[in-house]
Amino acid sequence: MSPLARLFALAGLVSLDTRIMVPVLPAISASLGVAPGEVGYAVTAYTLVYGSMQVVYGPLSDRLGRVRVIRATGLLFALGTGLSALASSTWELVGARLVTGMFAAATIPTTFAYIGDTVPYASRHAVIGRFGAVMSTAQALSAALAGAITHVVSWRVMFAAYAALAVLPVAALFGVRDATRPVTAAGARVGYAAILARPAARRVYLAAASEGFFIWGGTTYLGVLASGRFGFNDLEIGLLIACYGLGTVAGGVTFARLADAIGERRAASRGGLVLGTGWLALVPPLPWPVFALALAVVGLGFGWLHAILQTRATELMPEARAKAFTLFPLSVFFGGALGTAALGRLVDLGLLPLVAAVCAVGLASVGQFAGRRR
Repeated sequence: MSPLARLFALAGLVSLDTRIMVPVLPAISASLGVAPGEVGYAVTAYTLVYGSMQVVYGPLSDRLGRVRVIRATGLLFALGTGLSALASSTWELVGARLVTGMFAAATIPTTFAYIGDTVPYASRHAVIGRFGAVMSTAQALSAALAGAITHVVSWRVMFAAYAALAVLPVAALFGVRDATRPVTAAGARVGYAAILARPAARRVYLAAASEGFFIWGGTTYLGVLASGRFGFNDLEIGLLIACYGLGTVAGGVTFARLADAIGERRAASRGGLVLGTGWLALVPPLPWPVFALALAVVGLGFGWLHAILQTRATELMPEARAKAFTLFPLSVFFGGALGTAALGRLVDLGLLPLVAAVCAVGLASVGQFAGRRR
């Protein structure tokens, strides 16, 4: 198995974990006896620490090596996921998800830096598209598996099972050597202020934060929306939300072809419009098959728009690639944490259709912004 394949396997499990609470949030809420918005604080905690730790792992992997950092943090990520299974209150769950997010933060962005080190830019669209498809497939499976395990057993068993599963790809990484890429003296001296001084970097980070606010904030409550609108159980919610994951798989698979055919700018704009259309279809109380199709459309648009932003982020500052790239997921997850908290207040007021409408307008606007001439 190639080094990239092993890294993709662990990144897939981390991607699976990042959205693990979406389909089972209603079950956790009922089990702990609190409102869905309160359980949403665990999602906010995860996303905040996941994003903020990027500024640690970027420079660390530049100095110590990509694979070495991923191996160590992967083991601690599995431990944090296991702790989530033991939570007996909202705040214990928040603490466990903080620990999980702290160490999950290393894998995906450091893998992107590894791709940037080893894959020429001309070939990067295809590799990043495949990487996106792997993560999207994991998220699709996450929704279905999380819903099924929670429905048949409990959400605690779900967390425990994922923790055990995460150990396997970490063990496989002990046979992988780091790509030879010494950090230059100039690269080591590059500060975050110098990166942020570049207009192209600021545009990418602003688009990423805005995308995170609406896509992460909105999708966190899809399970609550499906439960209230259709009366679905945990298994049915998981299978329904898996349609979003299937859409992102399609976006990852078709992204390189789309970008090559119409260019990055038009692909970003089109991704935003598709995202907006999908979210708009979630506003009225239409039958569940339409809901499922709308989720797939949202996933497709996200797959296109997010991959464009990721590809741009890998080349913002090649001499300090990991350090520059870490600000990308930091932006996404900071925006996502704010979105989860802010939109959660609307959810608790019973304004779920308004949440969908806000996400529709917001994500369509992000796509148009990303599609403007750089």
